[in-house]
Amino acid sequence: MTDHGEALDARLRELAARVRRARRERDLSQEDLADRAGVSRSVVAELERSRLDQPRRKEDPHKRPPRNITLDTLFRMADALGMHPADLLDDR
Repeated sequence: MTDHGEALDARLRELAARVRRARRERDLSQEDLADRAGVSRSVVAELERSRLDQPRRKEDPHKRPPRNITLDTLFRMADALGMHPADLLDDR
């Protein structure tokens, strides 16, 4: 994997951890967050598992390809968590 790819993977894992932590701090289930954000529970679950935007494995051709998180989804999740979207992206 390239340095760029590794950096993107690290950022995705950090985003996933921030969403999971914020959701748990608010005592929300994945389904609760999904309902509040207007997305499916699978979007929340895939994000929290850091499965968004990862390449499909060749050995598993029946597996559904991962999705990219859109800015709209990021903004919806941040609103549902009562956070600014930047706080989900960076903890500086």
